[in-house]
Amino acid sequence: MLNLFKKKDPICGMTEEKGKGITKYEKWFCSKDCLKKFEKQQKSNSCCHP
Repeated sequence: MLNLFKKKDPICGMTEEKGKGITKYEKWFCSKDCLKKFEKQQKSNSCCHP
C-alpha cells in the first residue's frame, strides 16, 4: 500500500499507523514524547513567550 495519504509525525517523521499515535493540532504524533517536543517548539517560537 502506498503511503501517499498517511500522515507523518512532524518531529521524528514516522508514518502514521492506523489505531496508534495521537492526533492533536490537526497533526499526528507517534508518541507522547513527540507531542511534548512539538509543544515545546511551538512555545519557543511564539512572539509572546520569552
